[in-house]
Amino acid sequence: MSHNLAVIKTALEHAKNILIIAHTQPDGDTLGSCFALHAALINMGKSVDICCDGAMPKKYEELFPADTLKLPEVLCADYDTAVALDCADKARLGKSLKIFKKCDTTINIDHHVTNDLFAQINYIEDASSVGEIIFELLYLLGVEQNENTSKYLYIAISTDTGNFTYSNTNKKCLAYVSELVELIDVRAIADILFRRRSLVSTKLIGRAISSLETYRDGKIAFLTILRSDLKELGAFSSDCENIVDFAREIEETKAAVFFREIPSGVKISMRSKDEVDVCTVAREYGGGGHKNAAGCCIGGKLDEAKKKILKSLTEIV
Repeated sequence: MSHNLAVIKTALEHAKNILIIAHTQPDGDTLGSCFALHAALINMGKSVDICCDGAMPKKYEELFPADTLKLPEVLCADYDTAVALDCADKARLGKSLKIFKKCDTTINIDHHVTNDLFAQINYIEDASSVGEIIFELLYLLGVEQNENTSKYLYIAISTDTGNFTYSNTNKKCLAYVSELVELIDVRAIADILFRRRSLVSTKLIGRAISSLETYRDGKIAFLTILRSDLKELGAFSSDCENIVDFAREIEETKAAVFFREIPSGVKISMRSKDEVDVCTVAREYGGGGHKNAAGCCIGGKLDEAKKKILKSLTEIV
């Protein structure tokens, strides 16, 4: 069952000890949303922690306070309320799921239409980002934007819209951002988010581009990173963020895929243009997401995963 933000407002007002959970392999939307809600609830006098089954990616370390994002195994408080942000299914909670289940009240706020409504209170909205939803929730809670909440929500919205270039960019999210930018140094934040990368990340992009494969006269483009690539370059999974876009940007490409070997099989990120719905392919293999941005994981060997995804994509491209 899907609820509304008023129900979440009431639940948070009655809560005392709250745990906010970011999804595994955290990105800008889940982190920005979590930290914005955390700051707002602290201002309301609540006891609040943020946890994630995964470390803060290096590219975001300058933008968020140190030691606030905690691993689930180090938490020792008892929480009455848990809030999952940007988690399309409970598997994305990782090891945080065990704590989530123990809470008296569980809340799930997300913008993936494939969300499986795993909490007691679910709010799923087809928004540009979860950051857009948290902006609305803070307004409903009567929390005024300050420099911190504005920065965090700008990070959430800008990263999930590809710096306001993806198809999910809309009039509403731009209106919200126009309020946020009054309180922050946009240039400095955007420089960190979109105009800076480590040497290792740059080398990893080069490795991925060298793996480029195309099909259907370039309408489908694949990039691949092996576990051995990460080990050789000293890279982390967070260095793989947005690599799929280098395939999507090819002029002829309608659907782009990034394959990455992981211990349990293959992680697959897909992007598409126009009316090509890659979410239908992701759902076929137990994943989900949005029409033009989706993903899934497939067990087994890389070659087999490629064959499966290619077969499914050729049916829609």
